[in-house]
Parts: sequence; C-alpha cells; structure tokens
Amino acid sequence: MADAPTISLDFNNLLADAVGEHGLTATDIASQDARIKQYRAQLASERAHGQHAYMGLADDADMLESVLRAIQPRLGRFKHLVLLGIGGSALGLKALVQALRPNGAELHVVDNTDPTVFASVRAAIDLRHSLFVPVSKSGGTIETVAALGYFATELNKAGLALSEHVFAVTDPENGYLRAFADKHEIATADIPPAVGGRFSVLSAAGLAPAALLNVDVAALLEGASRTAKASITGASDWPARLGLIAADMCLQYGKTSLVVMPYSSRMEYVSDWFTQLWDESLGKDGKGQTAIPAVGATDQHAQLQLFLEGPNDKLILFIRLAKHTPDLKLGEFEWDSFGAGYLQGKSLGEIINAQQAGTAQACAERQRPNATLNLPGLDASTLGELLMGLEIATTYAGLALIVNPYDQPAVEAGKRISRKMLGG
Repeated sequence: MADAPTISLDFNNLLADAVGEHGLTATDIASQDARIKQYRAQLASERAHGQHAYMGLADDADMLESVLRAIQPRLGRFKHLVLLGIGGSALGLKALVQALRPNGAELHVVDNTDPTVFASVRAAIDLRHSLFVPVSKSGGTIETVAALGYFATELNKAGLALSEHVFAVTDPENGYLRAFADKHEIATADIPPAVGGRFSVLSAAGLAPAALLNVDVAALLEGASRTAKASITGASDWPARLGLIAADMCLQYGKTSLVVMPYSSRMEYVSDWFTQLWDESLGKDGKGQTAIPAVGATDQHAQLQLFLEGPNDKLILFIRLAKHTPDLKLGEFEWDSFGAGYLQGKSLGEIINAQQAGTAQACAERQRPNATLNLPGLDASTLGELLMGLEIATTYAGLALIVNPYDQPAVEAGKRISRKMLGG
C-alpha cells in the first residue's frame, strides 16, 4: 500500500519481560490500547473545531502551493540564506537541512542575541548575495527583532533594498513583522495562526526557508501525510503508542527523563528540535518529562555510562536507519594489529547499526528500558513521516499527563521580565 507508514516502533526492551520491575506489563499495554482509541476519537472531535491544526498541514495543498509560489522568484539568486528566528522558528529548519543536505544556498542561523553569533554571520556573508528570512508569527520575539534590526541596518548602509534581500515568514494579517513587511513591500509566506511555533516545521515557518534551500518540501509533506492518516485510522499508530509509553513510564515507573538518541550524525538537530518540542509542550503544572538529546555512536563515549549505571530514571528512545546513505565499506588494512580483524569487509552502516543494537541490549540487561524507532533510511519523505509522528506523540503525551501541549506560560513570563529590564 503506497500510503503505508515506513517507520515502526519496537518497544520490546521496555516490557517487564526484558527489564523486570522497570518495564510495562501486559495490563499496562491493554490500558494503552483502550486509551489510544479514546484519545483518537477525542482528537477527531477537537480537530473538527479547529484544534490540533498542525495535524492538517500535511494535506494542505493550498498552503504548499502558496509557499512555492512565494519563494519562486528568489530561487537560485542568493549564495547565503540567513535565518533570523529562535526556538521552533529555527530548530526545525536546522534539522531539515542537516538531515537532507540540500545543494542550495549556504545556511546561516541567527538564533541567539549573543553578539558573537551576529558578528560571525556578518563576517561570513556578502550582503549583495544574501537573503534574510525572519521567521516569527508575532514579530515581537526579542531575538528575532534584534537580528532583523541589525541586518536591516547593514543592508540600508550598503544601499541594498530590503524588498530585494528580506523574505518574511509571519502571521497572514497581524503582528509587528507583518506590518514591517507590508510597509517595506517585503514578500512573505504565511504561518497559520492556529499552529504554534514548535509545531510549525511543516508549515511555511519551516517549508519556505527549506524550499529556498532546495529541500523537497512536497516529499516532506507526503511522508507527514502517511503518519497523520495512519494515526487517524489506527493503522500502525506508533506516535500514539510512543506518547503513551513515555507518559506512563514517567507517571508509573519514575522515568522522568526521555533520552532521544539517533544513530546518525545527520539527525543531531532532530534531537535538539525534539527536545524543545517535548520539554516546552509538557513541562507544566509540576508535570513533564525532560528530553535529553544524544547522538550514537558519539555519545556512547560521553553519556552512556550515566545511562547504564546512573539513576534508573530514564527511558531511552533510539532511532535507527536500516540503510545509511552514503555507506562506505572498510577494505584491507592492518586490522589484526588493532585487534579489530572483524571490521574488514564491513560497511560503516553495518558497524553503527551493530553499535546501536549492542547498546540497546546492554541497556535492557541492566534493566534500563528502551525502545527503537526503525526508519528505512533518511530522505525527505521519511523525515516528514518522523517529524509529524513525533509531534503527534507529544500531543498524546500531553493528553496522558493532562497538560496543554500548546502553550508556554513560563516562557512568556520570562519574556515580559526581560522587556521590562530593557526599558520596554
């Protein structure tokens, strides 16, 4: 079936048969089955009333057409694309670009008010060949406003028109950035008002700059659609299962941290993106589960000691690629001199997958519950499937934890205090 999901979740290593008292029982799984059906019906009803809007992005043909039409006049014109944004307005794009390695303009991200970030980007670019893309629904985010103000001043000093070198992604009607874009005749793409920043990677917030960098955004949405449809129909609903597993392991078994560990350096930023998604969505009212980013095999030599012999308060989620592209085979060398004769003839993909499997087994033997998301490979379609699935998993975890996954009251409080300290 063409629309069947390609990602699967293996959670055998978090069952009681594998990790004893730290694992889910048959009763726990049966409870999840019933709640998934209940929550699925709840989500369907709420979506009909405009909630959970991100779940509809994958099948929004008008949105995709609008994004592609908006970016078309700027394709291939610039050597540098400078993304001005923070949080969900930057992490999603960084994840897309690192994972898919498009051959478009060079990406620079200004996602901090640290002056060294501004200075390093300014030194690396030629303004004449640069397109600046501020991404902010409200347009009032201090980090984005500071970056836009600095680089707009630089463009003005160089005698370069803002309308030629700025492309804004913002609310379709309201906000400071919308007003600024209209005033200066800056082209824009629209972020749907009902979609929050950390759930916006598959909206114009992520798709517009990604498309400008030659990412196949249609394939991203195609993959995302597979996950969304399967989650609605109940076929291969790994996102719902993952969300409830994480919540139950937190509430019932004290696993207050969720380690996200892809065995691919191309997904390091996926871990960072997910950490924001999970932590900011679920950390409320004294509840939540702390996401910890890691990358295999690198962090086997950094964090794994803690995971295996530190506090048993973690659930580990591995992400495994069946096929690594490119893959390289190890040829003749003095392997035996290093006690590594077993490596000859092996591909690096085989090696890193063996390291993942070995780590997962070692965790289970030490009663450290873990699960593995199995991906066939890493192309735009599979990445879209993964990102949508992780967003849906976050929503299900929010339902189980009884928190609103779409607001961030504590973050907003910090922003208000910062503005007051600066005289705003």
